[in-house]
Amino acid sequence: MTKDEVALLDFAVQWAPYDGGDEHILPEFGLVPTDFYHRLRCLLDAQPKIDAGTRRRLKSLCTRKLGYPTVVQQKSTSPNRGR
Repeated sequence: MTKDEVALLDFAVQWAPYDGGDEHILPEFGLVPTDFYHRLRCLLDAQPKIDAGTRRRLKSLCTRKLGYPTVVQQKSTSPNRGR
């Protein structure tokens, strides 16, 4: 990981328990929070050495912050199925 990636990850780990520390992202990284969470998400996907629990927690934070819908798998109960 680059020095910038380490700083981004360290910041995210530090602030995750406090809902991300959005007000500190712009002065610290020069990024708006949306860009920060996009970069964090890409970093989490690209770095297999990140602890699984940390990865899961931070991906959940990114999902909330970016407004991605939570994926819920449901069985189809359509009454027209098979007709």
